[in-house]
Amino acid sequence: MADKPTPEPEAIERWTAQRKAAIILEVLKGQISVPEAARKYGFTQNEYRKWADEYHQAGVEALKTNRKDQEAKHQAEIKRLRAKIGQLVMDDEIRQEAMRPFLSGDQTSSVWSPKAKDRVKESVDY
Repeated sequence: MADKPTPEPEAIERWTAQRKAAIILEVLKGQISVPEAARKYGFTQNEYRKWADEYHQAGVEALKTNRKDQEAKHQAEIKRLRAKIGQLVMDDEIRQEAMRPFLSGDQTSSVWSPKAKDRVKESVDY
């Protein structure tokens, strides 16, 4: 009677963050050892160590985040964006004011004087 061959672990083309985290949690909970997980899922123990280090670093960084700091950054960003909106509104108003003589056909402007219109018309006539 021949032993049944052990199936090869399924080849993973791309390791998503969720898959890595699930394996790390399995190991941390003691459900599987690192060597067993490496064989089962097809990665090296060095890869696992790298993933675990990154996972732990991110976790520590997340715990360091202070809500007051986040709120202050959020408020600073709102203030910056409001100032930018104000600047854009002012630029638009200045642009509209500068264009008013051209859009209304104001005859006091040298560009719209009858002589200027005639010169433009003459240059267009063939």
